[in-house]
Amino acid sequence: MEKDKEQVQMMFDEVSNRTGMPRIDLSDDNSAALPFGDGMLLHVHYRAEIPEVDFTVPLGSVPRRKRAFVYERLLSANFYWVGTHGATLSFQDDLDEVIIQFREDTASLGVERLQRVMEGFLSVAIKWKEKLAKLIDAADEEDDMDEGAEGPGIGAGHGGDGSMVMFEA
Repeated sequence: MEKDKEQVQMMFDEVSNRTGMPRIDLSDDNSAALPFGDGMLLHVHYRAEIPEVDFTVPLGSVPRRKRAFVYERLLSANFYWVGTHGATLSFQDDLDEVIIQFREDTASLGVERLQRVMEGFLSVAIKWKEKLAKLIDAADEEDDMDEGAEGPGIGAGHGGDGSMVMFEA
């Protein structure tokens, strides 16, 4: 059964009451932003037409000369979502930033699941912000290597620990 905006809002309110996190208010445009971590921002968007809730966190910009090195590793982490625990890494052209996203179907969504999804996603976003900074630094090291030297492998930085989807119920 599809959950409407009011039901989804009530679930967000319950998660806020349980955890003490600030309220996510799905205002008139069905979206909200919530600061968390060290200067990070969670964007939440309810899409009734699908129906789903989308979670997005901008992670930072990558200098143009380092993009090939960094993006190769981000794409590797997206493969079967192993390195992202079910989320998706992407580049948002308008912001010129790497972002991480997760979508959750609202048809069978409950408060417990929503809380686990949010906690898991925010944890993964924080880790990927740190990993992105390390990848950017590693790109500097690769620039310093001789052209024939072997740098970090394609899987470097994906952090895959064998788990596929951190947000599974």
